This record gives sequence, C-alpha cells and structure tokens, in this order.
Amino acid sequence: MIVLETHLPGKRGFFQKLKPHLEGLGFHIAGKNNKREGCFDGILTSQGGKRLYLSLPYQVIQEEHGQPSVQIEFGRPLIINHAVHSDLNSFQQNDWKLAGEQAVQQIINHIDNNL
Repeated sequence: MIVLETHLPGKRGFFQKLKPHLEGLGFHIAGKNNKREGCFDGILTSQGGKRLYLSLPYQVIQEEHGQPSVQIEFGRPLIINHAVHSDLNSFQQNDWKLAGEQAVQQIINHIDNNL
C-alpha cells in the first residue's frame, strides 16, 4: 500500500453527484461500505498478473433529511497492490506514487470543472 500526498483529502461533494463522474472515470464503490464511510476504487494499472488499484476513501459528513444525497469528504488516496506474492521495490513505488498522484490530480480537476 502506498499513501499518496495530494490535495484530495478534505475535498467535499454530494455523493449522488460525484458517483456518476467517478464511475465515468472507471471507479466503483468497493468493499464493505457502510452508511458512514466507503471508498471508490479504480484500476491504476494491470500488467502481467499485477494489478494496482487507486483507492479514494471517503466519509459521510452530513446527512440531511429531505435531501437527495449525503455530503462526503475524501480522505488520503492510496495505491493498493492486489498481485499475489508480489512486492513493489522502492524504484517502482516512486514511479507508481507519481502515477497515482497524477491520476488523483486529474480526478480533482474533473470534479472541480464538472460539479
């Protein structure tokens, strides 16, 4: 797992507006999400049996009655390695960290320009 340093943590939005945009970028809701937190996961790369995911965790910060959607706040994005018995060496970690940070910046730009 690689924790990314980006401007995404603290960024807020309404779930029902964010979800279709993130799905359009190849993300889906992953894992056991509950009413208070969850994450959007998308494939960063898939090569030779190695698959790296970009995970965008969020938490619900405001849920108002009568509103069509809850407001969420993003946490620190992560790169997760789902390859069996595979480890990333430090050179690869730096490359994938940069690739992940660039992907997150594109997502931030997309959110800022479309919502």
